[in-house]
Amino acid sequence: MRIRIASVVAVGVSAMLSAHGAGAHHSFAPHFDSSKPASISGTVTEFEARNPHSYVHIAAVDENGRTREYVCESHGFTQLSRNGITPEMLKAGTKIRVTGSLSRHSPYMCFFDSVEFADGRKLSVNGPAGAGRAAATAPPRKDIFGTWMLAPAPNRSTSGRQPMMQFLTPAGQQAVAAYDPFRDDPTFRCDPVGIRRVWAAPGTPLAITRDGQNVVVRHEWMDVRRVIAMDVQGHPKNARRTSLGHSIGRFEGDTLVVETANYANGVLNQYVEQSGQPTKGLLHSRAMTTVERIHFDAARQRLVVEIDTADPEFFTQPFQRLTYEYAPSDLTIEPFDCSPEGLTGSLRTSAAKSK
Repeated sequence: MRIRIASVVAVGVSAMLSAHGAGAHHSFAPHFDSSKPASISGTVTEFEARNPHSYVHIAAVDENGRTREYVCESHGFTQLSRNGITPEMLKAGTKIRVTGSLSRHSPYMCFFDSVEFADGRKLSVNGPAGAGRAAATAPPRKDIFGTWMLAPAPNRSTSGRQPMMQFLTPAGQQAVAAYDPFRDDPTFRCDPVGIRRVWAAPGTPLAITRDGQNVVVRHEWMDVRRVIAMDVQGHPKNARRTSLGHSIGRFEGDTLVVETANYANGVLNQYVEQSGQPTKGLLHSRAMTTVERIHFDAARQRLVVEIDTADPEFFTQPFQRLTYEYAPSDLTIEPFDCSPEGLTGSLRTSAAKSK
């Protein structure tokens, strides 16, 4: 029996398990419990149209008959708008029902996967196909240049076990021990973090173009713009360190090889789960270097990016190679305009919840 939107009832646990959106930009499991589905009906009081995450505030009646404010998070508003859920649809006074997963931090917060309106429309935050818009109308490609979207991959996760935790040096162990993943991650401050995480950002396009002799890689996520210097032989000494480092490149046949150094200290994995231990993060030092090999698989129409990582200061051995694949896209890269966030939402929401 469908819950009537006008009834304004909040149900903490529904009969069906609601799978979280695969396009979430931060790790899902540390914040939301997919074993506790949420179905919340009520009236929108505010929609925070933000990136990297949006927040809808809903006035709803809880199981004790008390009207409460529920705050439910989802993808950033740019991604939601592309998938058919616009800020105009969620203006104050709109009757809705959202379904998703309850927060681990508050019984009055959730991640929503779908939204249903009073006229019966039910929309997925991941778009009509359930996985976001990627490449249906993009023309065939001939090389690495153009706009791309991260291709779906089975069992891809941004949290969980990380084998490199077993190969930390004493300096790496000390850095990990001092890091609080629920407070210190650079993304909370809108820092794009390292290129491994930038390449893995789902639900937002990237573009590879030429700028004179150089190659430019733009990611919509966090408004990243990397200039790959193609006419430079080495990295500048005593240069300013950044989360994206300094990149130089060359072509080996059709493969663009990018070597990056001059990183600032950073975070490779925001959340790492280990049995019997609190959630930690996987960090890297200023000594980290990366080599990206970017090529085009014409037969499969896929951009393939392979990333080799080494950090002799924090790890006793190099990382296993990472491989990501991307499908051609006809999307236009939009301004991301990241808003700083706290543990359970925007800084404004977090401050309100702490009072």
